[in-house]
Amino acid sequence: MARRKFLKQTTSVGTALTLCRFSNTSFGWEKMNKKKKHSYKRYIILGMDGLDPRILTELIKDNMLPNFARLAEEGTFVPLSTSNPAMSPVAWSDIATGARPGYHGIFDFLHRDPDNYMPYISLRNSSTGIFGTRYKKARQCDGFWRYTSDAGIPTTVMRWPVTFPPERVTGRFLSGLGVPDLLGSEGQYLYYTTETVPKNDPSPHSVIQVAWEKGRVIRTSLKGPMIGRRKQTELPLVIKRKNSNTVTIDLADVPIIEARCGRWTQWIKIAFKVGLRHIRGMVKFLLLESESHLKLFVYPINIDPANQAFSITYPVEFGQRLEDTIGTFHTLGMPVMVHPLSHKRYGFAELLSQIETISNERTKMFLNELDRFDKGLLAFVFDHTDRVQHAFWATRDPQHPAYDEKEVRPYRNVINEMYLQMDNILCKALERVDNQTTLFVVSDHGFAGFRRQVHLNRWLIENGYMHLKKSDDREGSGLFQDVDWQKTRAYAVGFASIYINIASREGSGIVKRGAQYDKLCREIAARLEPLVDPENGSPVVHRVYRGQKIYDGGPLTDKGPDLIAGLKPGYRFSWQTALGGAPIKLIEDNTSSWSGDHIFDPSFMPGVLLSNSKINTKKPRGIDIAPTVLDCFGLTRPGHMTGKSLL
Repeated sequence: MARRKFLKQTTSVGTALTLCRFSNTSFGWEKMNKKKKHSYKRYIILGMDGLDPRILTELIKDNMLPNFARLAEEGTFVPLSTSNPAMSPVAWSDIATGARPGYHGIFDFLHRDPDNYMPYISLRNSSTGIFGTRYKKARQCDGFWRYTSDAGIPTTVMRWPVTFPPERVTGRFLSGLGVPDLLGSEGQYLYYTTETVPKNDPSPHSVIQVAWEKGRVIRTSLKGPMIGRRKQTELPLVIKRKNSNTVTIDLADVPIIEARCGRWTQWIKIAFKVGLRHIRGMVKFLLLESESHLKLFVYPINIDPANQAFSITYPVEFGQRLEDTIGTFHTLGMPVMVHPLSHKRYGFAELLSQIETISNERTKMFLNELDRFDKGLLAFVFDHTDRVQHAFWATRDPQHPAYDEKEVRPYRNVINEMYLQMDNILCKALERVDNQTTLFVVSDHGFAGFRRQVHLNRWLIENGYMHLKKSDDREGSGLFQDVDWQKTRAYAVGFASIYINIASREGSGIVKRGAQYDKLCREIAARLEPLVDPENGSPVVHRVYRGQKIYDGGPLTDKGPDLIAGLKPGYRFSWQTALGGAPIKLIEDNTSSWSGDHIFDPSFMPGVLLSNSKINTKKPRGIDIAPTVLDCFGLTRPGHMTGKSLL
C-alpha cells in the first residue's frame, strides 16, 4: 500500500506522525531497507535515447567501447524489449511507470480529440484561459520516482521524457521531452531573409521576409508569446551589416550582439511585456549569409531556467542553481533542430555544432549530479543520442534516397563518434559504482534507416475505409479538412495509429461497437498486413496489432488507437499521415534529412539494457525497469505496474 494512502486511512494520529517522521528520513529508509532481500545504497539509471544494440555490439567487437565492454563482461548486456509503438514518449513512459499505455495514457507522439478528430501533441496537457496557458502532466500514472520520494529516498530525475511540468521529489527534478518553447510549441524557429520565398517552401510560416534599408539596415521584430487568442507580443529587432560576414543585432533593451557567419551566438536573455509583468526567455542567432542576401536563423525562444515563465525544475530555484553551476543551457524538450536541416535553412556543420553544445551541457549536468550523489536514486537521460541518428543515418547508408556522397563524406563517422562519447560518459558513472550501487544503462529503442514513407490515410481511401468530401481521387489536406466523416469508417493520425470511427466515441462516428467493430478491425488488419511496395515488391507491413490486446487491459485502453501498424525497417508512416493528410501517391522516397528512425515494428527495434548486476531473464522488457528500481530499495510494487523485477 502506498504511503500516502496508508496515512489517509490511519486513524491513530500518533502512529501516522511516527511513520511519517520515520519514512521521510534517510535513516528510516536505510534502517527499513536492511531487512529486505536486496539492499542498495545507490541506484543509477543512465538513459541513452536510441542506443542500438547492433551498433553497440559491433563497436564493442571492434574494441572501440572499453567501458561498455567491461560492463557487458562483468554484468549484463541484453536487448531490451521496447514499447508498441517504438516511440520515445511511449517507451520512456513504459519504463517510468512499469506499465503499458493502457495505464499511463501515452499512445503515440500525437493523439486526437475524438470529438473533432484534431491531432494534438501527447507530451503535455494544456489549457488556455483568461489567466493564460496552464500545463499539467500528460502521463496518467506515477513514475518510479514518486514511490522512492514517498519513502523518503533521496531522488533526482534529470530530463526524463514526458515529465513536464516537473514533479515534486525528495531531491531535484529537471523536465525533459515535452518542455515547450516560450510560444508553447515543440520548437518554433524563425528564418529572416531578403531572398524571395519560393512557393514550395517546406516551412513558409517560419520565414520572415525582410529588406535592406540603403543596403545596411533591416528593421523588423521578434515575435513572442500570444496575448489572449489574437495578439502576439514582439520586440523591436534591428540588424546592421558590419562587413561581409558579420552583422550586429539590436534587440530591444539587450546590449548589441555581434553575429558572425557560421557561428551560433551565446544565449541572449529577453523579456516580453504583458500588461504589468514580463515573460522572460532566451534566444540565440545563427548568421548564415549577409553579403548578397541576409540569411539569419533564430533558434526557438527557450524558457529561461533562472526566470521560468513555466516551471521546468523542482524546486524552481534549482534552475538558477544549475545555471550558476554549468552556465546557461537549452531548456527546450527537443533541443536538437533536425527539421531546419531538412528545410535547407542550414547544413550538417551548423547542426553538428548545435549538437556538440547540447551534448556538452548534458555532460556537465550529469557530472554535476554524480559529484553530489551519495545515496538514493539518480535517473538521468541523454537525448541528443537519438537526434544524431535521425539526422546522420544517411551518411552510413549509400542506398538511402537522401545519400549524397559529396555532402555526407565528412560526417560518416558522426554516429560512431557519438557512441564513443557515451562510452566516456559511462566511464564517469562506473567510477562512482561500488558494491552498494546498482547501475542500469537503458535505451528505449534501436535505430534503422527510414528510406520510404507510407501515406496510410491514402491506403484507407484506396481500400474504401476513408472518403473525401468531393472526390477520393484528389489529395486530402492535413488535419482531415477534406474528410467525409459520414462515410468514413477508419482514419490514421500519429505515426502508427489507426482509429475506428466509432459511434458514441468519435464526434461523427458511424461504426457500432461489438460485432461490427470487431469485424472491421480484423478486416483492416488482414488487408493491410500483405501490403507490398508497388515499386520494388518488398513487404511493407510486419504486423497489425489490436490495441485492446497489447495494452494489458488498462483503464485508458479505449482512449488509444484501435489498431497499431508495425512496419518493416526502412518503411515509416509519413509526416502527412501523422497530421491527418492523404497525399495521392501511396508510397514514396524519403528524401528529407530525417533519414534514420525507429518507428518500425517493435520486434525489430529493441533498446539496450546494461547493468553491473546479473538479471533473472534473457528477455527483459521496458516495463520491468520500474519494478526493479522499487525492488532495489525494498519497496512494494503498486498495482498498475504489470512489469516484474529483474533482480
